Amino acid sequence: MKDRISGALWTLLRVRLVYLVNLFHLSIALGYGGLLIRATLDNILWRFDFISFYTGGTIIRHGMGSQLYELAIQALIQQNILGFTVIFYDGVLSYLNPPHFALLMIPFSLLPLNLAFWCWIALQIMVLILSIKRLYLITSDWNKIDRQLLFCAFLAFPPLGFQFLHGQLSSIILWFIIEFYLSIKNNKDFWAGFWLALAAIKPQFILFLIIMISASRRWWSLISLSIVMAIIFGMTAVMISPSIWLRYLELLVKTGNYFDRFGIYPKMMYNLKGTLTLILGSNNAPLIQMLSLGILGIGMIGTSALWARTQWLPLSPKFDLYLAFTLILGAFLNPHQYLHDCLIITLPIVIFYEYLRRTNRSTRTLTVFLLTWPALFLIEEFVLRGYLGIRLPVVLIFILLVWIGINIFQ
Repeated sequence: MKDRISGALWTLLRVRLVYLVNLFHLSIALGYGGLLIRATLDNILWRFDFISFYTGGTIIRHGMGSQLYELAIQALIQQNILGFTVIFYDGVLSYLNPPHFALLMIPFSLLPLNLAFWCWIALQIMVLILSIKRLYLITSDWNKIDRQLLFCAFLAFPPLGFQFLHGQLSSIILWFIIEFYLSIKNNKDFWAGFWLALAAIKPQFILFLIIMISASRRWWSLISLSIVMAIIFGMTAVMISPSIWLRYLELLVKTGNYFDRFGIYPKMMYNLKGTLTLILGSNNAPLIQMLSLGILGIGMIGTSALWARTQWLPLSPKFDLYLAFTLILGAFLNPHQYLHDCLIITLPIVIFYEYLRRTNRSTRTLTVFLLTWPALFLIEEFVLRGYLGIRLPVVLIFILLVWIGINIFQ
């Protein structure tokens, strides 16, 4: 009798606790909407990253596509957009995305800045809904309570909230990579390459995935990736300039060495480079560049070796484990990753959970660990701000990376 009463009380307590945790996370999610509305009322939307996208589209629309990556032109156009009333530090929030993304921003540049921003947000919301539907498909066999907990935590995840606030495109990249994953799981290699090519609007996010399919000799994925990229190259050559990609690469090399200039602030990054900058200081920029690029190269070689010796069995739990490790390692070594970019970590988290579930291992510890992420990310962003010499989210990402790595070698 006592055991029954204890069991009933524990069940009731667990249900109440789950309810409170979900309510807490949904409140955080609503808070992001409040921040966005407040930013609109305070007329500070111009300060966010979207202005760089809007600038790129405006330059193309004005027939100056060949000068897209000239920072002086970007500064002039951007200041004209803002009415010469405000000027960013160094004069410009630079446009550093590939040229074909600027073409996609032309329709938005036809609208007033604030209206264009909200149209962009509407598009992001539609993409987010698609991503959630696909994640629900992946997690269809999960425990109902864990599913509710983790999805509410996802809505409260600061990278999601801040990608909306900044007018970024992390949710679009997440959707593309989810589709890449599902294409692989369904043995649709050609479509996997297609989605990977679309994700190239943020090329740093697909680097390790390209290594993965190359080392695994997934020829159809590589062929479709090449075909789509060739079409994109051809379109940009015709519509902008034959040399635009060369200028884009030149700018990447140049700005890759920038520290605290033109909107590039390594101390604010959530990756290895950001951690090295907090520890060593921006005055040691050459050493930081050498270390971060060197470790990135080692990571690329290790990833290639991992997939070269791995049998390609997309339906096996081990495949999910390797892919989760690849995505987390790519995020950690990514040379250009801010808070909003961490949204990409959502997929490897789901994949790792799925691996634990399919191999009959306990998921409770992982669930509890992940439920702390929204709060710890927010504490870092608003309270600590790098004060500890390493950002809390970077510690969390590294713990997850090691956790997955341990499972690989078990």
